[in-house]
Amino acid sequence: MKTLSNLARQALSRLVVDDPEIDFRIKSGIEVNRKGFAEISLVDREGQEIEAAEITYRHLKHEYQFGCNAFMLEQFQDPERNAGYKEMFSDIFNLAVVPFYWNALEPEPGKYRFGKDSLNIYRRPPVDLVLEFCEEYNITPKGHCLVWQMAAPSWVPNNKAEMERCLEKRIQVIAERYASKISIWDVCNEALQWKPHVHSIALPDEHMEKAFKMAAKYFPESSQLIYNEGPWVSWNDFHGDYTPPYLLARHLLNSGLRVGGFGLQYHMAFYGDNFQQLADWSKQFSNQWLLFAHMDIYGKLGLPLNVSEITIPSQDDALGDGERFQELVTEKLYRIWFSHPATEGIVWWNLVDNTAFVDPMDSNNNQGENRYLGGLLKSDLKPKRSYRVLKRLIKEEWHSSGTLNYQKGVANKFHGFYGDYELKIKTNLGEFTHNVSLSKKADNMYCIGC
Repeated sequence: MKTLSNLARQALSRLVVDDPEIDFRIKSGIEVNRKGFAEISLVDREGQEIEAAEITYRHLKHEYQFGCNAFMLEQFQDPERNAGYKEMFSDIFNLAVVPFYWNALEPEPGKYRFGKDSLNIYRRPPVDLVLEFCEEYNITPKGHCLVWQMAAPSWVPNNKAEMERCLEKRIQVIAERYASKISIWDVCNEALQWKPHVHSIALPDEHMEKAFKMAAKYFPESSQLIYNEGPWVSWNDFHGDYTPPYLLARHLLNSGLRVGGFGLQYHMAFYGDNFQQLADWSKQFSNQWLLFAHMDIYGKLGLPLNVSEITIPSQDDALGDGERFQELVTEKLYRIWFSHPATEGIVWWNLVDNTAFVDPMDSNNNQGENRYLGGLLKSDLKPKRSYRVLKRLIKEEWHSSGTLNYQKGVANKFHGFYGDYELKIKTNLGEFTHNVSLSKKADNMYCIGC
């Protein structure tokens, strides 16, 4: 029987550890920040309140964004696996990250891979294909990403002025086609990771600021424009009000830019053969007290936060029982993030093992990111413990249903997690079905005609 390695236990020493104060903050935070009351009034056709009724309410979909990238949509060799991917994805996730990487979306100048019949590029399904999937399963799409130094196509001129012109044209074309279909956008990605001496791309001066100005020019006010930052600087470099991503976000806001959200990646990976880094990261990166401290600092921005990319390893060579390690970390992190008032979403990155970067048909597919086995599903799409624990949290523990005995003249309220609900109403006038949305951003008072 496999057990956790000493290294794994060290890595968990400040994360999966009992602390009454942390436990209280998680429990109370979920109750206060993720649930609310819906008040129901029932009236007949003449507008008179109904005397009595039985209302059965059932939670259908979270308002909170539980997401994953949809990069493996229709990417497998056989139809059964492609169908299984859709089923496993849609069973727990209500948000899908849609790939807009420049080099794959526009491999040649002006030739965009938007349509479903576009040339296949591994892990970069055409936008229209992903949107069709989202519509079919009532999943919210999120565009990722408009500007990133690692994804510029080779044809872009090595000239700042020309790059700026091409970048604005790209954003304009995307907005004209998808602004009405996708309302959430990662505008600029990992600017703090840009190293001019390493990345050969000729980004224009003040490229972050210009990217947000361009996005604000072409996307409507209803679009949420997000800045997205990498994992280490976001969670492993805490300096209070001088934490680097916090300072960057303050700069963007103080510049008057339309920044509507802040993304924070969390990849517990990229340690190569230096397994000891997993234990060292417990000082900050996987320290439950400092995870809250980071979110408290970022929460001062007044911007909704999303944990935008997550990789938790499950490789046995470093961890012993890798699946158990991944399960423990996943559950604790999701509880912490879900409980914090500033967050609005959590996005797992790669759903399936061995699909993180290199094509699984490649003989070297266990290299790079794939070596960490950071999926929620095994390569054959069988669920791992981490998938099952997320399904239990999202679909069972963080789920609301019950019966409200409605009476005229009193406050008829039910308490539940924010999201969409189906109401089945039984009255002396008959039985009715009605859907309502319980939102953190609304007064949640409903007058329903029977």
